[in-house]
Amino acid sequence: MKLTGEIKEDALVNLTELSNISLKNNLISGKLMKFANNPKLRNIDLSSNKFHGEIPQSLLYLNSLEALLLQDNDLTGPIPGFNQSSLKSFNVSQNNLSGEMPQTKTLQSFGLSSYAVERGKLVFVENNQPRFELDDLLKASAEGLGKGNFGNCYKAMLEIGQVVVVKRLIDLKPLSSEEFVRQVRAIANQKHPNLLPLLAYYYSKDEKLFLYRFAAHGNVYNRLHGGRGTRDRIPFRWSSRLAVARGVARALEHLHQNTRSQTTAPHGNLKSSNVLLDENEETLISDYGLTSLIALPIAAQRMVAYKTPEYQSHKLISKKSDVWSYGCLLLELLTGRIPAHSAPPGINGVDLCGWVHRAVREEWTAEIFDPEIAVVRGANQGMLRLMQIAMKCCEKSPEKRPEIRHVLAEVEKVRVSVDSEEEELSHSSLERSLTDDSLSATSTAMVVIADNRR
Repeated sequence: MKLTGEIKEDALVNLTELSNISLKNNLISGKLMKFANNPKLRNIDLSSNKFHGEIPQSLLYLNSLEALLLQDNDLTGPIPGFNQSSLKSFNVSQNNLSGEMPQTKTLQSFGLSSYAVERGKLVFVENNQPRFELDDLLKASAEGLGKGNFGNCYKAMLEIGQVVVVKRLIDLKPLSSEEFVRQVRAIANQKHPNLLPLLAYYYSKDEKLFLYRFAAHGNVYNRLHGGRGTRDRIPFRWSSRLAVARGVARALEHLHQNTRSQTTAPHGNLKSSNVLLDENEETLISDYGLTSLIALPIAAQRMVAYKTPEYQSHKLISKKSDVWSYGCLLLELLTGRIPAHSAPPGINGVDLCGWVHRAVREEWTAEIFDPEIAVVRGANQGMLRLMQIAMKCCEKSPEKRPEIRHVLAEVEKVRVSVDSEEEELSHSSLERSLTDDSLSATSTAMVVIADNRR
């Protein structure tokens, strides 16, 4: 019936006369119910749902239990030592169970099909998506989208018409199935309009996959840097770049608000290639939360959070690491230049924070802004304001960087354009707006940018 929702563990506590229960082939989630108050239960079929957690020990005390069917769920942990002589039908296959098989006479009487885990299954975490099986995915026509830091990505076009992105995960920590599922669920539970949602995952000993919906307009890195100097180049305008800056800030603020730890970067790998644009040009950030899955030596080599000044000098990671990454992204949007810390293999980037500081200090500021946005009438004030925010985020000392919620509040105030009478920026008005220590002495130089672009 495709019923959805979460059942509470104590849902059956008052049903003391219950003898049969079947909820099979739905989309019900939550932990399995407690059965201590249901001594008359004979038949339980909860197969093909989304139940997670461990199989409750209370099932061991159902002395009249004849059938227990729990296959095709997301259950973890060990199999309890069922030994009821009444139990004639038993299946816990296609879950994520672990541990040794209890050597009870009852459990030994069932064949391998009751326990099969070698062939994994796709586990869907989004209820509103069309369902398909692993075989459907394997039969789909695929197109390589490139090699990421943690595995290749493919665009898969299913026969049902759905298009998904499959990310093969490599170089993971040595996680048990329970640990993997727990971390994946933490990622999947992050819901925000500017976060690319995880649709499904696949777990087996030799293969781990993440499935996402396909973002039709690609990533911001390609949008920003692709086709430069060619006739096919579609300019990436100021309004679109500001929309990206806002969308990313909103998503980061959500991640930071919902992460308690202060010693981790809730995103950890923020860069323009992980910022996507869907068919409506809405901003979606991907690759969030992977620090919980990736082995530290690999993460230190490949993830953006580990390129921050504080990690390079003191091996420290925090929420402010994401703030630094966001500041670098803003500078990339403003300058059209590729940052060295996130440049793809074979591409030489620049130290954007240092480059902008030098440009301001040495007063060759006319080169700072990307010509595609510098020519937009009325946009100078907004670009200057966004640059000020970026430089605050890029402070070498994490303590001097603002929290992302304050950054978001400032970015939300930046306007796409200003009225024509406001376009003539005065020296004094800029001095009042540029209050950050790193820029307060350079307001005259920043006016040069506005003057040169009129």
